[in-house]
Amino acid sequence: MRLSTGKMKNFYLVQAGCLYGNTYYLPYAVGMLAAFALNDERVAKAYTLKRIIYSLEDIDQAIESMENPAFVGFSNSIWNYSYNLVFAEKLKAAYPDCVIQFGGHHVPPDTGLLEKHSFIDILAHGKGEEAFRDVLIALDTDGDLSDIPNISFRNADGVPVKNRTEKITISEYPSPYLNGIFDDIIANGEYPFSCVLETNRGCPYSCSYCDWGELNSAVRMFSLDKVFAELDWMSEHKMEFVYCVDANFGMFERDELIANKLVELKEGKGYPNRLQVSYAKNEPERVFRINRLLAQHGIGKGATMSLQSLSPVVLENIGRKNIDKTEYSRQLSMYRNAGISTYTELILGLPGETLESFSKGLCELLELGQHSSVSAYYCELLPNAQMSTREYMDKYKIKTVSSALNQYHCNSMEDVLSGFSDIVVETSTMSVDDWIKANFFSTCVQSFHHFGLTQCLAMYFRHEKNVTYYDFYKDLLEYIENESVFCKAAFDMVRRTLVGFVEGKGGLTYQQDDFGSITYPLEEAVFLISNLDRDKFYGEIRKYAERYIDSSEFLDELFDYQKSVILRPCENGFEKSYSYDFKKYFDTIWANGYSELEKKNVSYRFETPFPTNDWEEYSKIIIWYGRRNGRMLYSNSPNTVKIIRTR
Repeated sequence: MRLSTGKMKNFYLVQAGCLYGNTYYLPYAVGMLAAFALNDERVAKAYTLKRIIYSLEDIDQAIESMENPAFVGFSNSIWNYSYNLVFAEKLKAAYPDCVIQFGGHHVPPDTGLLEKHSFIDILAHGKGEEAFRDVLIALDTDGDLSDIPNISFRNADGVPVKNRTEKITISEYPSPYLNGIFDDIIANGEYPFSCVLETNRGCPYSCSYCDWGELNSAVRMFSLDKVFAELDWMSEHKMEFVYCVDANFGMFERDELIANKLVELKEGKGYPNRLQVSYAKNEPERVFRINRLLAQHGIGKGATMSLQSLSPVVLENIGRKNIDKTEYSRQLSMYRNAGISTYTELILGLPGETLESFSKGLCELLELGQHSSVSAYYCELLPNAQMSTREYMDKYKIKTVSSALNQYHCNSMEDVLSGFSDIVVETSTMSVDDWIKANFFSTCVQSFHHFGLTQCLAMYFRHEKNVTYYDFYKDLLEYIENESVFCKAAFDMVRRTLVGFVEGKGGLTYQQDDFGSITYPLEEAVFLISNLDRDKFYGEIRKYAERYIDSSEFLDELFDYQKSVILRPCENGFEKSYSYDFKKYFDTIWANGYSELEKKNVSYRFETPFPTNDWEEYSKIIIWYGRRNGRMLYSNSPNTVKIIRTR
């Protein structure tokens, strides 16, 4: 395999992404490939980068716009894999001599893609900068690919072969931002852009569901000079949102310097405005200092306190060790007292998990004090993760459903070629029916407790009536199923969605015109539906609460306060009076403490810096952008419930 010599050859790169709201991400992965390869004089003299395709644009039009493509590289992730396959097949038909290379996280570690798809010529396994450069050089010279590590290709007999695997040790790469790789995209883009920040690469852990540790075990540090220069570039180009892809931000001392640099730029130039990271779990004090700094300047999205599961059996099966529960609770209190939101991530469908262990584990988080935010993600198989191996799947009897990509907070993907997800719906310890029930319970707790709809009620019954959070929400679901009308309709939607997904008839998202054209996960959808018709919702929940409290007068006040702490569009700056100091009582529980509910006349003023004018704006600003910061609750910082008078 060799390209023509004697003239500059055109190459293209494809990293197609979705439109999130009104923004695209700059295609960082292929930008890194281009910057690294073109930094080599041999590549720069032989090739011209004609264009990077960064959106799910019309494939036929994209191919028609190409000028004699000699080489096209595709970056594959779950959200663009199907798109790339169709694109590559049509491209090969139009340009049979064009060399097509597939790389990225969604390329499996074997030669299967070459065996299945004749239009793919080369596979790059793992991080691909070095392989990409070496392939381009080989194709321009002797055409021999056999000595390039971390790739697969067809030999002279047309048989797919995989070269040796080598760990990459380079710790410095040229920057696509600073080298101008994205200049044309920004100049000609119709939408604003978000961007990716990478300050190091690799992960020391090897969780079976994740491919981070599988692909890179040793952490390689990028120079602070480069990181700071990239942040300056992001600020100058007014990047609103930065997603840091470090596996464990806060693990290293220098991460505090990076956080300080972000604050300096935000305060001096206004950008970047928001940062999202995955925080390290074993450096709690440093991570707390970083979160406090970012929160003080409105940059952070809250502190990650991921656990994935609370079951010891599951943790052993996936090769993970969580922080001690006492330490977890201590950290929750520390963040709450500092006015910083926290969020905890779980994964539903891990091997060894049962319906009971998952549901009780979710409520154990509440008992430990996590009332801020919990996200229970579907367990998804990634091609390069240990969990995707046949041996692992057979051992735990893992069964999956393959469906169109479940993309949240973007326009419906039903008619768009994008990608697909392999979601675990059954294991040796959780049947499909139990998986659906676990989703039901998870949706209920997230929608009603962490979004706040019944949070005050559950807290009060837990501390005054000794009703555990697990019993409260288990019985509430039973009540909804058997005695409600409005709430049952919302959960019937959830059931239809889950059953349809298992049967291969749809995805796991919800869209309703009241909330705009974008899709929402089921727990956000149930919250929005319930809050939209608040009187019907609380009318039914009131009947459930009456089984615990006889006093109609007290329930009137408790329910009024519960309803008042939930933000709604067009409602802000209002006052309410009560004969109990509910704010002090619930704030104390929020901080993992307890004090008796004091009976005294008190008036509150409810205010938020996030007023919205309609349900579409509310869904985007409060639920999508503000979920992890708890924007939907007046009682969360920076929203306020102020005491204006007592007597």
